[in-house]
Amino acid sequence: MSDASLKLFGLDFHAEKLETKSLPLYLTAGRAFCKLSHAGQSFILIRVRADERFGVIALEKQAAQLSEKYGMPVAFEFENISRTQRNSLMERSIPFIAGSNQMYLPFLGIALSEHFVRPKTIKAEQMMPVTQSLFLWLLYKGNGKAVMKKDAAEAIGVTRTSLTRASEQLAAMQLISQEKSGKEFLMRAEGSGIDLYRKAKPFLINPVQKTITVQNNGEYDDCPLSGESALAQCTLLNHPRVPVRAVWKASIDSEKATETDIRWEPDADSVTLELWKYNPALYAKNGAADPVSVAMSFEKNADERIEGSIEDYLEGYTW
Repeated sequence: MSDASLKLFGLDFHAEKLETKSLPLYLTAGRAFCKLSHAGQSFILIRVRADERFGVIALEKQAAQLSEKYGMPVAFEFENISRTQRNSLMERSIPFIAGSNQMYLPFLGIALSEHFVRPKTIKAEQMMPVTQSLFLWLLYKGNGKAVMKKDAAEAIGVTRTSLTRASEQLAAMQLISQEKSGKEFLMRAEGSGIDLYRKAKPFLINPVQKTITVQNNGEYDDCPLSGESALAQCTLLNHPRVPVRAVWKASIDSEKATETDIRWEPDADSVTLELWKYNPALYAKNGAADPVSVAMSFEKNADERIEGSIEDYLEGYTW
């Protein structure tokens, strides 16, 4: 949060990250601390993660402890709170900010609303296609650094609204952390490389929506190899009789594609197309689809030969 600002009551407060290494873990786990300053007025703002279950008595003690340590008021920031939670915090005189319409900062000002936003329900059992696309972008392109959401949205070709839904799902799966820096929202993957893939595997989906075999007159030669063809290029697996390539389903009209049946047209120049739920070209490398997506395309439908090749592809990949 260094060199950022936050507007409160029409005033621009300078925000800087607060060093918390000397604080016990129970005060800092999953939270972000910053110092806000304006015209000689300073206070500490502690952002509480959305899934943290808090008690007002505990928060009251924590606020008093931190206020004494740093010599300035302490306030808590919540994504949203209920009417009951708001009233309980005020009864204990615990300063807080919740969303954009609930501010109780007795040392600065009070602005309250009777409109309460319902907490969003985020399904965290399986990734949406856009969520998986964002995860792969962070896995392959993020380099473990904090990245701006707007940059990620532009890179994978989705709206900021779709990107926000995807990032919230990844956060609920504890695969990324999120923070706000000024007016920008940042994401950071919670891990890297094959270890991050294994952490995410229970949530990953098969990227293949549909498979068709069509005549190939060269128009699909630039599509990344996928399926057994990708494994054959990157491992010792034999190449399939008909090449397999991945194509984004939004970029092809499968209804107009001329399908072939190699049982009756064995000499036809054919290609098997996997129609993917997200753009495979975004993560392709050396002409082959990325190993995580290839691995998931065989999920629940792979023999020992394929499983061994998938492991070789994952282990040999330069993350």
